[in-house]
Amino acid sequence: MRTDLWDQFGDLVGGSPRLLATVTAHNSDGTSTLTTYDGVQMRAFGQLPQAVPYNVWVRGGRLVEAAPNLPLYEVSI
Repeated sequence: MRTDLWDQFGDLVGGSPRLLATVTAHNSDGTSTLTTYDGVQMRAFGQLPQAVPYNVWVRGGRLVEAAPNLPLYEVSI
């Protein structure tokens, strides 16, 4: 039985967060150019066979899967 609570917590939350982004371009090197909801541009490995622009989930610098195209609301509490 593990007694280190921090390691147990780390197993629950995982190492890298899953981000929602919009693919704005496919690049010739196999990467995609992405824009997050707050306007940050980045590149990630992978391309999906869809017409640009489309939403994706990104984790660890790689495209995970297509995300639904739903409205996004940010709420401050």
